[in-house]
Amino acid sequence: MNKVFFAGCFDPFTNGHLDVVKQALNRFDRVIIGLGVNEKKTRLFDRDKMIAAIKTTLKTENLQDKVLCISYDHYTGEKAIAMNCVCLIRGIKNKDEFEYEKFLFRYNMDNYNLNTIFFLPSKPELEIVSSTYARELFEAGDFESLKKIVPPAVYASLNPRRP
Repeated sequence: MNKVFFAGCFDPFTNGHLDVVKQALNRFDRVIIGLGVNEKKTRLFDRDKMIAAIKTTLKTENLQDKVLCISYDHYTGEKAIAMNCVCLIRGIKNKDEFEYEKFLFRYNMDNYNLNTIFFLPSKPELEIVSSTYARELFEAGDFESLKKIVPPAVYASLNPRRP
């Protein structure tokens, strides 16, 4: 069984992340979504609630048998190897992200011999979707726009001030 590891803060998990998972399942048997602990970042949304919302999303999408969602606090490469993953997967939308991801790619190759496969957004409307954008919409109170870029279970877990 070919398993891949999809690491991130997922604060929050977006339709762009879901797209990466679905694309990966076209090439691999199983995806492990790992919500990593990053001491440099303060989460806006509770990690346990986000994991529960992601699991509900996976069930809604009928992906629960192919995708596992976990939290971890070690180096991504270490966790991926411990989970018997063949590589890492990442979504990438622009050249700025590529520069950052290139550093992570090299680090994981040099230290863990783990390759990274990058996925571009499959639809044009996903090119602007990111957790940062979702947080900005949330903080601005633009829940109608937020509702369009996160899965329904994630939206419900965010407890927006308006339905």
